[in-house]
Amino acid sequence: MPIFIPGVELSRRFYEEIVHPLLVEAYPELAYAAALIGPGSEVLGFDSEMSMDHDWGPRLFIYG
Repeated sequence: MPIFIPGVELSRRFYEEIVHPLLVEAYPELAYAAALIGPGSEVLGFDSEMSMDHDWGPRLFIYG
């Protein structure tokens, strides 16, 4: 089983390491916001190792 990383941290890393560089390269003038919103314990910081057994992983929404 993978090492537990809180969902907010996992999504932050995903954005900084993958999403942001891709958007800057493809759309350098694009004004956007990225956020982790919606259902899930990780949105409020209540996730734990037990959260890894269902819908656990990096995610975010981009609004342009």
